[in-house]
Amino acid sequence: MKKWNYYRGLINLRIKSISILIVMTLVATASEALGLSLFYPIFQYISAEGDIVVLLEQSSIWEYIINFINIFGADVSLGILLLFSFVAFLSRQIFMYIRSVYSARIGKQLEMQLSTKIFKNYLKADIEYYDSMPIGLLANVLTREVATATSAIMRPIELITNLAMLIVFFSILIVISLEMTLVAIIVLIIASYVPKAWIQQSEVVGKKLVSTNNQLTSFLIERLKSPRLVRLSGTKEAEESEFCQLVDKQRRNFVLASVLTARTELVLEPVVILLSLVFLYLSVTMFNMSIELIGLYLLISMRLLPVVKSTMLLWQSVKNSLGSIEVVSNRFQQILNSKEDDTGNITLTSSEIEIDFNSVCYSYPSSHKLAINNVSFLVPANKTTAIVGPSGGGKSTLIDLIPRLRIPDSGTIKINGIRVEEYSTDSLRKIIAYVPQSPQIFNGSIADHIRYGNKDANDEDLHRSASLAGIDSFINTLPEKYNTLIGEDAIRLSGGQRQRLDLARALIQKAHLLILDEPTSNLDADSEDSFKNTLIGIVKETNTTIVIIAHRLPSISHADQIIVLNNGEIEEMGAHTELLSCDGWYSKAWKKQTS
Repeated sequence: MKKWNYYRGLINLRIKSISILIVMTLVATASEALGLSLFYPIFQYISAEGDIVVLLEQSSIWEYIINFINIFGADVSLGILLLFSFVAFLSRQIFMYIRSVYSARIGKQLEMQLSTKIFKNYLKADIEYYDSMPIGLLANVLTREVATATSAIMRPIELITNLAMLIVFFSILIVISLEMTLVAIIVLIIASYVPKAWIQQSEVVGKKLVSTNNQLTSFLIERLKSPRLVRLSGTKEAEESEFCQLVDKQRRNFVLASVLTARTELVLEPVVILLSLVFLYLSVTMFNMSIELIGLYLLISMRLLPVVKSTMLLWQSVKNSLGSIEVVSNRFQQILNSKEDDTGNITLTSSEIEIDFNSVCYSYPSSHKLAINNVSFLVPANKTTAIVGPSGGGKSTLIDLIPRLRIPDSGTIKINGIRVEEYSTDSLRKIIAYVPQSPQIFNGSIADHIRYGNKDANDEDLHRSASLAGIDSFINTLPEKYNTLIGEDAIRLSGGQRQRLDLARALIQKAHLLILDEPTSNLDADSEDSFKNTLIGIVKETNTTIVIIAHRLPSISHADQIIVLNNGEIEEMGAHTELLSCDGWYSKAWKKQTS
């Protein structure tokens, strides 16, 4: 019950929706019960050869039947009785159709709602969660487990409606024969214990299947992103073998789940049929029931068969889906627990961006060593500041502190004299445009990617950003120009073209702070020099503060300020010529790179 309440709150499953489904099922069940009950007077009518006087003597119910039929201006006949029975069954089908469509719509709405809620909160999670969360696990949850879990949430409603149908049918059977119905109920309860072990085992198999799905999705996402690495590393056969093992493991778990369901179905149907045959025998030899009651009882008993089967299989299906419910629940709770804290209420709107680091320290949650150790420096407005140093020195970590992707353990970071935590997160990040070391380009056109930085940008903004990034002339040589499809990760473009395209995406934001992380790492010497000139042009033509991380020192020699970061500490700081005159890391690295 606790799990049900949690999920009902999670996906906002309204009581109104549940009530509508139950009411439609009850109406459909009542219609079917009426249609079945009409077979009794139909059998009596056939037995009495249509003699109304005899029928009135047999049962007082015929008086009500005659009066009801007369309301419609008709006389009692076999055709009329059969017509009313057909109308009752037709009504049942109509209501069940409406219920099925409504249930499907509600189920898909809940699936969409839950997927959207998980995805939205994922985008609000802190960066530590991203660091620890394998993408394959989340992809499997959103594409597979959410659908299974949502379906499982709908099944208790179906169980409730099935229970209502069972109550109605058993009530009719009790009216016909209390003794036989009590015996039938006892036998069904005993029979339900036969598949109990299989139903419990379904829960275990379901969890194993979820685990295998996670492994397989993670494996595929990682390998599909790196086909060249796999083929050129000589591991093709090993990867094929591991993939086959995972698929086979998934297959075996799926087949076992199907076998357990088939076993349950195999046991239930013979039990119900056996009960019907036993009743037929006892009703003739011991209870002396009329042929009409025997026929009606058998008809309802056979109609109970799919309901009983459905109820047991639904319960088994719920057990089989508990693994999906558990993994979705845990993943969603982890995301909620990792939500970023936005304590700021000041909106940052200034076009002059000055950043002041004062005694800033930061360590990763899984490490006791400081990644950033007592760092203090000033990033002047409308200038270019470069951060260089050995790999693993803390450069990218330092950059993550500016937009509050990571929170310092101690010290302060101020923008325009105000601590960054006092700004609202949205306004803080809106003034920042970021270009990563490896451009992340989605499948689409060139215009689509550039406009990813500003969905409302017009064609003039589009062309100006491309021109500033130095890629406009190349785009205009393409057959479709800005509408040219570039494929996932822009595989049709060179490294330099991808870098410039991503820079255009950042520039179209018209942000006042531009952060570039190793923008020239994949460029040749000519492209690197061209990219440096592009940055110089951006500073001249826009009101932008630039912070750039670099390994290649020639690409940042023009910077107004260069900071050397090593082991999380600032070793040197100054302009290019100043650092060359010192016998420090920068001077030595420059000589190595330019010799």
